[in-house]
Amino acid sequence: MWRKDTSKKSPMELINEVPPIKVEGRIVACEGDTDPALGHPIEYICLDLAQPAVCKYCGLRYVQDHHH
Repeated sequence: MWRKDTSKKSPMELINEVPPIKVEGRIVACEGDTDPALGHPIEYICLDLAQPAVCKYCGLRYVQDHHH
């Protein structure tokens, strides 16, 4: 097992605690962080599906905000 201290949460568990980010368009550009030095290559994600779309690099989830 890669982590010896199982009392701490894994990165996957931590990212799953972040609620989906609501955006107002059909496409979102995920960079992983506001600081380019800490982020990842830009991934453009289409939000046409009903369920949240997931960034393949960092696991952040995005959903289209249909508040109109």
